[in-house]
Amino acid sequence: MEDEVIKEASKVLTILSKYDALKIFLQSVEGIEAETSAPEKIGLTKKQYYTRLKQLVDAGLIEKSKGKYVQTTLGKIIYEKALQLLFEQVRNAKKLQMLDVLKSSGKFDMDEIYRLLSIKVDEDNAKIFTDYGELTNMLVEKMSNASNSVLYAARFFNERIINEIIEVRKRGIDVKMVMDRMLIEEQREKAVKERMMVTTVPFYPENVDRKITDVPFSFMIIDGKETCIELVNANNPERFYAAVHISDGNIAKQMIGLFEMLYAGTPIARAR
Repeated sequence: MEDEVIKEASKVLTILSKYDALKIFLQSVEGIEAETSAPEKIGLTKKQYYTRLKQLVDAGLIEKSKGKYVQTTLGKIIYEKALQLLFEQVRNAKKLQMLDVLKSSGKFDMDEIYRLLSIKVDEDNAKIFTDYGELTNMLVEKMSNASNSVLYAARFFNERIINEIIEVRKRGIDVKMVMDRMLIEEQREKAVKERMMVTTVPFYPENVDRKITDVPFSFMIIDGKETCIELVNANNPERFYAAVHISDGNIAKQMIGLFEMLYAGTPIARAR
């Protein structure tokens, strides 16, 4: 690619990387009245506004036309073809992070990953949990009210959740579990160190269908309607980072597909 093109692209990216310049550029989609009150309406000081305005004009991104500052043809193309796509992906950052975890595991077909995770969520039906204790309380409550089924894939051991699964199964609810291979090994090692008698897979409740595999992230599906999905921090995947709870039947259906992939592709967990 020619150096001149790279220099011009760098100029555009540099100005749009400034928060106040980007605010002005986004406002120019509808046109900004060339009036003294414009900086205040946008929420910038006059110095910020006029400095960035000149830079945007010099970069060929906006121009003055009929008493308004509007996007040039170049500006419109960048907004429609690049910025809107960028904003959409930033909104989906957590979902993309999960996709990366699945992809790096080497166990899933990319088309299936995109189908499973290309999900749009109604914000009214979703809630983010960053506190593990609060998340556990919610899951235990939801399981206690389950009327049909609970599917659980886990990277972490949580005694309260396991105990509630035992109670749910006693009520005749259909329960299936998939546990991460490393988690099982860790529990076995702990049992050996503490000189405990281990005759079965550690902490697995009886009478529950269960398997062991490589779980990319924890998730739970209740009654085919509610789903809780762990959001893995790629920089520190060993620790809990956050989770999202979604009340949406379509999303639950797609996550059931992922659970079935994990469940069908692994052997039944047995004591060794």
